[in-house]
Amino acid sequence: MKQSTIIIFPGWGMEKAAFHPIIKSLSTMCNVLCTDWRGVKELNDFKERAIQLLTSTQGTVYLMGWSLGSLVTLELASLYPNKIEGLILIGGTSRFTNDVHNTFGWEQRIVERMKKQLQRNKEKTLTAFYNAMFAKSEKEEEFHHQFVEVAQRDYQGDSTHSLLTGLDYLLQKDVRMQLNQIQTPCLLIHGRDDQICLPESSSFIAERIGGKVQLCILEKAGHIPFFTKPQQCTQLIEEFLEKELIYD
Repeated sequence: MKQSTIIIFPGWGMEKAAFHPIIKSLSTMCNVLCTDWRGVKELNDFKERAIQLLTSTQGTVYLMGWSLGSLVTLELASLYPNKIEGLILIGGTSRFTNDVHNTFGWEQRIVERMKKQLQRNKEKTLTAFYNAMFAKSEKEEEFHHQFVEVAQRDYQGDSTHSLLTGLDYLLQKDVRMQLNQIQTPCLLIHGRDDQICLPESSSFIAERIGGKVQLCILEKAGHIPFFTKPQQCTQLIEEFLEKELIYD
């Protein structure tokens, strides 16, 4: 199994440290790589950075995408069907903002307002976003405070321009039309109380993706279940990997 690699694509404004609760366990099964979006200058940088990491990785490759990273993951799955053995999407979406056919995304005006807030006060905007990632029950257990401590201690941080580019990516990226072309096995993990990407976003993917798919909705979980429920998430991921690696 050590020849297998999981490549992690994080969410907006997020870094590898957020995944520490599950990386240690997953590293006993396979290699774990995690990219970041620091310093992106153009929308295409997300795809190009991901492609560079994917194509330079040897052996069996699985992709794990969280939030914004799920959009990148789905696009790569449609571009490199023979290179990727499996997909793991956490708090995933195929279209972040609303339109006629997607009524469970964010209103575009809210993202535009967030861009203005980011330019006025980056730290305040990030802190508000961190807070929104957690369900009420998770906040009662102080998980949001624990996460802020991790971010302050271990995050390298990013420029305002790069973060704005990330929000533009969320405004514009749409991979819904590629879903039925994707035959790669997919595990979808979503918090029932996720307010960043509603659970309907994963249900939408599950209904339309071309390959076999497993959808797991976690109760009393928000947008970052691998941080608040690491054992549950790790077990789901390990079972998915074992099934694909051993029985495929």
